Amino acid sequence: MASHCKITPVPNRLGKLLRKPGGIAREQALQAATENVETLREEFVGAIPGEIAALEAILAAGGRKITAESLDAMLRRADQLLTLSGTYGFDRLDTVVKRFCDLASGMIDKHIEDLAPVSVHLRAMRLVCPGAAEVSETEVDHILTGLALVHTHYGITRGQDTQMD
Repeated sequence: MASHCKITPVPNRLGKLLRKPGGIAREQALQAATENVETLREEFVGAIPGEIAALEAILAAGGRKITAESLDAMLRRADQLLTLSGTYGFDRLDTVVKRFCDLASGMIDKHIEDLAPVSVHLRAMRLVCPGAAEVSETEVDHILTGLALVHTHYGITRGQDTQMD
């Protein structure tokens, strides 16, 4: 029995578009993306002190002890700080925030409820925050050494990626 079906090819619009020359070069795309990120710099850098203030508010709301839930909420907020500091090249802040994340994770794991180590890390963030008074490399080294001592005191190890070059 012969088939009376006729097969009609349907034009593939996406295939046609992909075969057409056009678009922009990789370098141009990267340049445009960099320019877009830079246009947001002022707004986002201005948000950094507010993010630190939000962490301080979580700490203040806890009373005399900090709970694992509060530490977890602080870790989620700190992730935004890591994104901002990393995107805009604030290496000092990035390092301090990573150390804070190590601390908070360690405190959750060890069921530590002391406010002092968290407070010290938040103050360190303020010291290296964009717009704060300029601190020298020697002072930054002292800050990082102090944070390391806090970690040691509480038996909290720090991640390998938090070392500042």
